[in-house]
Amino acid sequence: MPAAKDHYGVRSFALLQGLPESLVQHIDERLTPWPAQRSRLLFFKGDTENFVAFVHRGHIYHTLHEPGGREIILDYTLAGGLVGESALLHPRRRSFNAQLSPDCEISLLHEAHFAVLQANPLFMLRVQQLLCNRLEQLSDFVESACLYRLEARLARHLLTRMGDGERHEVRLPGNQSIMAAMLNVSRPRLNSLLQRWQREGLIRPQAHMLCIENPERLRHIATAG
Repeated sequence: MPAAKDHYGVRSFALLQGLPESLVQHIDERLTPWPAQRSRLLFFKGDTENFVAFVHRGHIYHTLHEPGGREIILDYTLAGGLVGESALLHPRRRSFNAQLSPDCEISLLHEAHFAVLQANPLFMLRVQQLLCNRLEQLSDFVESACLYRLEARLARHLLTRMGDGERHEVRLPGNQSIMAAMLNVSRPRLNSLLQRWQREGLIRPQAHMLCIENPERLRHIATAG
């Protein structure tokens, strides 16, 4: 029997591993690509939840805007992830804006094709777990933004994204403004703190990466509040 076609590479998604081939094929055959020339805004807060998005490349940032207009990045979804999963559970209105990174490639599955997915208990369990993880990350963001000084917020941010290798590296977002939005701080304040930590030998920038030279001190800063 010839191998099943994989038009969008969804068979590599962790969310779909071990699920029936018929379900994966159902998704693959009904996905709609998001054209590169379309808007970088996938949806706005308050939009109807009528599709989910599979991320094939790049990032999707989950954002809100303060009353003054400043953008805050609550979370982001990497390649291999699913965005808008609450549409599969209890569709209402979007609770955040979804903005695509410049290199982002996605495809959409619309609600007319949800029934096959919703009928599979294992898939829906994974969707529930994904949503729970999302809520935990949001809770962590709110806790950091409300209860911690900038130094502790930045330390917590870097520690949660630090690799396990000996060099303790953190991959940086496309620009410093994105990182500032993820920490709910102005870019000049963030830049000033990063430069101070660099002078103190705590961090070292290196080609889209940030090397953590003193992880133990960073952990101390993160817990100091």
